[in-house]
Amino acid sequence: MKAVLIALVTLLAVPALAQVPSQNGGGGDMPPPAQLRPAHGNPGTPGFPAPQQGTPVVMDRDALMQQLARINERLTATGKLKKDKQLQKLIDEARADLKEVARQVSSAPLARVEPQRPPQPPPPPSQPAVQPITEAMLRSLVVAIRNEPFADDQLSVLEEAAPTQYFLVAQAQQILRVFNFSKDRLKAMRLLRPRLLDTENGYKLYESFEFSNDKDELKRILAAQQ
Repeated sequence: MKAVLIALVTLLAVPALAQVPSQNGGGGDMPPPAQLRPAHGNPGTPGFPAPQQGTPVVMDRDALMQQLARINERLTATGKLKKDKQLQKLIDEARADLKEVARQVSSAPLARVEPQRPPQPPPPPSQPAVQPITEAMLRSLVVAIRNEPFADDQLSVLEEAAPTQYFLVAQAQQILRVFNFSKDRLKAMRLLRPRLLDTENGYKLYESFEFSNDKDELKRILAAQQ
């Protein structure tokens, strides 16, 4: 019976085994919590993990406290079975160790929890590259303008089509040739100017106008902030 009790205490109160009195009767007070020796045997001893120094861990405090309470209850019950002084001392020391561990767990600071970052929104869809009107569509537009007998109607066709397309200066020149009078070409340029892609080539448009006052007006149109 005594051998069974000693085996039970050995499993449940490993920290206390380091303080078993020597054969000469020597003993010692329980070291402070910071100096408690880890529960491990000699290197290579089966059933004992290698000691780890200074490794912080995060544990569930409530679960650990409940486990410590169950161990303490078992030690208390074991101590009542046999009034052996040496065994009773082991049990008392083990219970003291458990009490100290419980105190350290209760007073330990809470683990720091990093706040979760909100999910990042997906990047906005890339804008399609701006392309000038295709040559086929430009030919269709020029034909549609020529099919109108009056300048106002021709300008109406351009006014409807221009906001949906982009133009190069060379393409704008083809459209200007459809109009017979410079005043109508200037009106057409006011419609085309916001849709021009290569304004650095705008100087070529002066070829479409004969009089200096018309060229001055074209200069103002090209320089206008759109």
